[in-house]
Amino acid sequence: MKVVQIPVSMITANPEQPRKIFKDSELEELTKSIAEYGVLQPLIVKRAEGRRFILVAGERRLRAACLAGLKTVPAIVKELQDREAALIALVENVQRENLNFLEEARAYKKLMEDFELTQGEIAKRVSKQQSTISNKIRILSLPDDIQDAIIQNGLTERHARALLKLSAQDDRKKVIERVTANSLNVKQTEKLIDDILTSKEKAERSRRKINYISYKIYLNTIKKAFNQVKDVEKNAKFIENDMGEFLEVKIIIPKNDRCFT
Repeated sequence: MKVVQIPVSMITANPEQPRKIFKDSELEELTKSIAEYGVLQPLIVKRAEGRRFILVAGERRLRAACLAGLKTVPAIVKELQDREAALIALVENVQRENLNFLEEARAYKKLMEDFELTQGEIAKRVSKQQSTISNKIRILSLPDDIQDAIIQNGLTERHARALLKLSAQDDRKKVIERVTANSLNVKQTEKLIDDILTSKEKAERSRRKINYISYKIYLNTIKKAFNQVKDVEKNAKFIENDMGEFLEVKIIIPKNDRCFT
């Protein structure tokens, strides 16, 4: 494909850019490289109204080129419809730009929702395993504030996946605080989460045991009262049925040749 030089002032940023965070340190390194060697990988753009262009892929390179003082950048101009351009932009950015794992996951989700691609189809387009796509998308089930905290505190994708084991928001926040304060690695984080889950399971077993003892006390009280009746009315009946989540107790006491429950 033909590569042309386009003034950076004529290129408009891509609204479909999945990357939202550009670290100064990363841009600084790329800026130094571009200042010395130029933009080695051409940008992809599409024509817009007038003589302007819309960036399809390569925003990080465009930003660094501007910081390096370049007036023009090499680009490939493609004639694309908006939908096709958006699809290419997402795929190109996932493949070439240095996205964090949450930005990458959001890009995959957008491909599924906006372009109705399956995880298998996405995997083929970006040359990755389907399980990789699935694992990243699962992280998006974490609430937005937890996702933000993960990125702000510099936690890894494996840290994020470990947090999926916890269902309580407070527990997740506490784990993030402890991981950050103590610089816990993934293995240590998983151990911390397992300890929390084990503690909760013990507490739940204890609660169930107390409930079990409580209902046994109630049942024994009823039986004692019935035994007093049984001493007087030999034909009285005590019927107990285990209904799974509850017990059904039925007491039958004859009265004037009739019975009531």
